[in-house]
Amino acid sequence: MSKLLPPKSRILAALSGLLLAIACPPLGLYPAAWIGLLPLFISLEQPQKNGIGEGAIAGIFFNTGVIYWLAFNNGTHPIIATITMIATTAILVTGWMFAAWLFINLRRALGFKTWLLAPFSWIAWEGLLGRLGELAFPWPVLALTQSNFLPILQIMEFTGFYGVSFWVVTVNVALLFLISKPEEKMRQIAVVMLILIVLTPLITNLHARKYTRAGLPKARIMIVQGNIPARIKWLKGAAFSWAVYDSLTRVGASAEPDLVIWPETALPIHLRQQSSYINMLTGLVNRINAPILTGASDYERQGDEYRPLNSAFLAIPQYGLAERCVKRFLVPFGERVPFQALIPQGRKLNFGQAEFLPGRRSVVFEIPVNEIKVRFPVTICFESIFPQYSREAVKKGANLLVTISNDAWYGKSSEYFQIAALSRFRCIETRRSMARVSNSGISLMADHLGREIIRTKLFTEAQLSADLPLCEAETFYVKFGDVFLIIVTAVYGLVMVWTAIVYKDF
Repeated sequence: MSKLLPPKSRILAALSGLLLAIACPPLGLYPAAWIGLLPLFISLEQPQKNGIGEGAIAGIFFNTGVIYWLAFNNGTHPIIATITMIATTAILVTGWMFAAWLFINLRRALGFKTWLLAPFSWIAWEGLLGRLGELAFPWPVLALTQSNFLPILQIMEFTGFYGVSFWVVTVNVALLFLISKPEEKMRQIAVVMLILIVLTPLITNLHARKYTRAGLPKARIMIVQGNIPARIKWLKGAAFSWAVYDSLTRVGASAEPDLVIWPETALPIHLRQQSSYINMLTGLVNRINAPILTGASDYERQGDEYRPLNSAFLAIPQYGLAERCVKRFLVPFGERVPFQALIPQGRKLNFGQAEFLPGRRSVVFEIPVNEIKVRFPVTICFESIFPQYSREAVKKGANLLVTISNDAWYGKSSEYFQIAALSRFRCIETRRSMARVSNSGISLMADHLGREIIRTKLFTEAQLSADLPLCEAETFYVKFGDVFLIIVTAVYGLVMVWTAIVYKDF
């Protein structure tokens, strides 16, 4: 029977992938990640291993468990959706394989103490995921496993989400030291690491409390979730969508909101070219005496043709349409074929994508609320997982974050829970409250500590209001960006260069 089973090291690697996957939303069993890497680390300690097979198996189980929903995309052909999921997983797994192989070679040169570099190695890899240009995909990151553990998330004010991932790997390394090296020196190192591991969330959580003591002004925000199936929205047209959002907004207007937010492409029309809907929207904002932000389509002339834009519009009482922003980071192969600057003919390939033009500038909307001004950017769907957009807006004066989305393309999957969690990270990095509105859910509002104030259920119509604190503080992360990532990656890179010079066989 033992001959029929995979080698023990491969079973351990698979167990690591599974533990990390169940730590992510929707299960969110975050303590599983504290031991999630340990089986993989133990398997890599086996003699005569190059790490490639173990890295591949752990990567397959983790990444497939997290991003399987890519195959559920009903906005394209099922075959294309499946190929997209397989290709994305294969690219991610290749990274796991290379990282494991590289680490094993360092391990052979430097000995057991090389495990102290494991957190540095992991962060270097995650940093690469977010810096692949138009193919960037910082989604299956270890920080996602801790989305339900608020105390450690508070470190993101200083390090971004990379600090959380670093902490998770460090926990696993400390445990490896305790069970694999009983020598006194290594045990002492492990004890020190565990003390720091415990102190980190305690200290960051205590630091975050200063924001709760501040008497911050608030704005009352209303989020409107229409729950219109993605295909139905376009088949039934703008009149059907308008009726849903108009009705829900009028019902919720008794809460006297300062701002009403509708989701991505809530109105399936080119809004600026539809004067009747502009008039209807203006009439509604005048009636409820509150601005409405809505997603809608637009287009722009490029050469001899008109190209579509994924946009958001703000309508203000007694004024009408005031400003527009355009989605800048488009979903590769879903909204745009990447690298068209290098290969202009790429957009002629048909993968079922909308082929939008990307936005070219950051827009911060502004509305008056009593004696203050509420200033906010709008990130549209996939953009919300990239911290640079919210950081850029906060540096320009934003005191609130808004993200609008339409996640209905992915059926009943974990995508909804994961993107909501990743979006919420932006609150802690910038210390700004967030209103997130999705067509079919999950819509939510969270404060500047990342605490959810209210959220909707999936696949239901909803309109909810809440008062969100408006924080003006400039965090370390907003001021200095990914300096933690840069330092950690530089340390790992320097160690590799030094090892290559000193150990000729490396």
